[in-house]
Amino acid sequence: MLNDREISLIPISKNDTEFIINARNSINIFNNFFSDLPTYDFKHEKWLNSIDNSLDMIIYYNNQRSGRISIYNIDYKNQKSEYGIFINNEYQGKGIAYRASKLLISYVFSNLNLRKIYVHVFSNNLPAIKLYKKLGFEEEGVLKEETFKNGEYKNVIRMAIFRRSWLKTDENPI
Repeated sequence: MLNDREISLIPISKNDTEFIINARNSINIFNNFFSDLPTYDFKHEKWLNSIDNSLDMIIYYNNQRSGRISIYNIDYKNQKSEYGIFINNEYQGKGIAYRASKLLISYVFSNLNLRKIYVHVFSNNLPAIKLYKKLGFEEEGVLKEETFKNGEYKNVIRMAIFRRSWLKTDENPI
């Protein structure tokens, strides 16, 4: 478990199935995911049983489930992994995503042999892009008309943060 004053990151479990399904099927969260199909309990449990090469955590804010954060597709050979996060609507705007991300990124860069964390984000998801930039992620490139979502092709931005950049920031000691 990783935590600060109000936030705890606890590994995902079968007990989180209903929370994940409700969040993933919420239209505000769903619109920013790359998948199109709704999530069902049997699909979620199948996925949960197949998790490999990832750190998948539920974000608790004041002891309430408020979101999910993960480092996945961990590639030890190339020392990189992918990052993802969502915060339920009622908890957005409280700085939870930023604080939870700092906890997980600090853990990853201090405990795993990784040098790079990357994320893919729709170019119109401005709140997420703002968060990633605040954390120190930099744009690596734009994939033009990469993903068909909600009746249109969307551009996808790839952003990344490197361990060396993370360590240069005084507020990110490892």
